[in-house]
Order: sequence, then structure tokens, then C-alpha cells
Amino acid sequence: MSDRCNFSHWLALEGLRATPVRLAMLEILGEASRALRAQEILELIRTRRRVNKVTVYRILEDFSRRGMVRKLSLEGRVNHFELACEHHPPHPHFQCQTCREVQCLEPVALNRMWTELRGPLGNRADHIEIRIEGLCHKCRNIS
Repeated sequence: MSDRCNFSHWLALEGLRATPVRLAMLEILGEASRALRAQEILELIRTRRRVNKVTVYRILEDFSRRGMVRKLSLEGRVNHFELACEHHPPHPHFQCQTCREVQCLEPVALNRMWTELRGPLGNRADHIEIRIEGLCHKCRNIS
């Protein structure tokens, strides 16, 4: 479990029961070093307990709507998910064009970008996603 997040408390603040499946999902996302596809989350939860695929997808969508996880569209139609709490700030992602592996990059200050987005008309930016594509070090060494 992530040593910085109290998932039971977080669920309570969101008005959700701390069910074993919800807790397992948050723990898996908290332990992950990268954004995970829903299928990967399902497989990891199934190593801990029995769970229905529909339940996992439903919970991920609910967490996403509540802002508890970020849903990233990194591989075309395949979404990736990561925690969206104070301990897991928004950050750019690198995706390899060959193997499609997704890597999390260090967060960068986007204060200037937020200011420019608001601009003179008072725009409101709700979501920024920065994705960098190229060849990862593994695929570069193969070619």
C-alpha cells in the first residue's frame, strides 16, 4: 500500500464504502510505477481476490468521475489509469511508438501554462495531458 495515502479515509471522504475491491484497486494504483490499463488492474486484483471484470471497470469509471484517478488515453482507444491525489500530481508521460510501453515522467511546473490558458477571456482548463512519443531505450537498442 502507498505509505502516503490513507485509502480508507479517502473513500470515506468521497462517500464510498471501503470495500475490499475498492481498497485493492487504490493500493495497486498506489504501488504502480506507471499508469496501468484496466486489464492490468484486473489481473493484479485477481491475484489477491476474486472479482468480476465489470465491477473493476465500473469502479474505475466512478473513481475517474470523482477525480480520484486520472484516465489517460495513451494508446488510441486503450485507457490507462493512475492515482490523482496530492501525492501523485499530474505529470507528462512517454509512450514508445514501437512497444507502446508507457513511462511516467517527473512532474513539471505548469503555472505559466495555466495562466496563459485562462487568458484575457477567463478560460477554465479542467484537464491537461502531456504525452511524448518516441522510441524507448529498449526499442532503440534493438534497431
